[in-house]
This record gives sequence, C-alpha cells and structure tokens, in this order.
Amino acid sequence: MTTRYTLLMSFSYFILAILEGLTEYLPISSTAHLILAGKILAVDLADPYVKFYLLFIQLGALCAGVALFAKRILTDRSMIANLIASFIPTAILGYAFYSSFKHLLEGNFLLMAIVLALGGVMFIYLEKSLISRRATAGSAGKNALSVKDAVIVGITQALAIVPGVSRSGITIVTGILLGISKAAIVEYTFLLALPTLGAAVVYDAYKSRDALLALSSYSDLIAGFAVAAVVGFVTLWFLRKYLPRMSLAHFGWYRIALAAIIVSIFV
Repeated sequence: MTTRYTLLMSFSYFILAILEGLTEYLPISSTAHLILAGKILAVDLADPYVKFYLLFIQLGALCAGVALFAKRILTDRSMIANLIASFIPTAILGYAFYSSFKHLLEGNFLLMAIVLALGGVMFIYLEKSLISRRATAGSAGKNALSVKDAVIVGITQALAIVPGVSRSGITIVTGILLGISKAAIVEYTFLLALPTLGAAVVYDAYKSRDALLALSSYSDLIAGFAVAAVVGFVTLWFLRKYLPRMSLAHFGWYRIALAAIIVSIFV
C-alpha cells in the first residue's frame, strides 16, 4: 500500500512538473493549470512539502528562460532599463497584495473560470479586430517599448496574482493595446518572466528556508526541477520561434473551453 501510494505521488509530481514547464510561458495561466491538476490528482497544494515542490519546478522553468535569454538581457542596455521599469511596480504591488489575494481567492473556481473566459474573449477580440486591422493597414505596431510602456506593463502584470489571469497573457494584452507589435511584446514577456519569477522564487524560498533545510529527502524536488527545466526549455524555444506568428485566438478559445470545463466539474 505504501509503495503504491509512493508511486502514485511520484507520478502526480511528474505531471505537475510537465504542466509547469508547458504552461509557465504560455498565456493560459500556469497557476490555474496547477490548481486544477492538484484537484484532479488529489494533491494537496497547501501541504508544505508540495509547496516546496512547486517552488522547485518553478525554478526549473525559470532556469530554462535564463538559458535562452540571458545573453540578450546582458547585452541590451535599453532592455535592462525597461525590465527594471516593469519589475519595480510588479514587485511593489505583488508584495503589498499577494498574501491577501492568495488567501481570498484560493480555491475560488468560479472566479478562476470567469477570469480565464474574459482573458479568452480579450485574446479573440485583439486578434480578430485590432491586430487584423493593423495588418490590413500594413502596420504591425511599435517594435520596442518605451520606459513608460514598460511601467504600464509592470503595473498590469501584478494582476497575475489572481488565478487564471496569466502573467504572460496580461502582458501581451497590455502591450498590444499600447500599440506594440505582437512579436515585440511576446519576446518582452518572455524576458520579463526572468526577474519576475526569479524574485518570486527567491522570496518564497527565503520565507520557507527553515522547513526546506529540514527536509530529509530532495529526490522528488530535484527530479521535478529537471523535468520542468527540460520541458520549459523545449516549450520556450518553440514559443520564441512560432508564437509571434500564431493567432492569439487559439489561446482565447482554449481559455474559454478550460473555463467551461472548470464550471461544469468544480462549480
């Protein structure tokens, strides 16, 4: 019985690591997917050990981004300035409201479904209307963000503390509404993930440092890190190459379908 339970939990952790690697950089809310997977797999996401595991797989996804984009960030001074301008408001708002919102919204599947659906509708509208009109007019939008644009993106990115919003989704939507080309804002979204996720991981690790050091085994944590890193790297490589040419409507319909599934099963 114990062996069967151990194997079941290892399989569940493996699925969570794959999901993290697949969804962290996609505009479909990795948090929503992990919450749903935890519910389906009967994994208690509030358990201290599971929290450590989620921390490690998020770190794995982060390392995938570092491996692909570190050179770009370190050699582009204007990009560094923009990332700082975006990160500061995100950090301030996130630190001020994260704990309160997390406890208030945790387990609220109806709200998650509503947010997913609204984001989906926004994606479809932007692709079918705004982006389509720009293409017809022969203009894809601005190829770079100003510092002001970066600050606005950073402020809206803080909305990702609400499950279902999607950090990458809200930054892409904001960028397009600011007149930035889809290709430029998609790349910026990937780059902005590095300081944002990095700060979140470091902060969570610091808060849990004593309990983390007291663990007797790190095997699942290390395995999850590796799986999330590999899957994240492959996913991000693919997205970097193809997402700027993909229709946001595809993600919009996916979000709406996912919202409908959540309502039908969990609400």
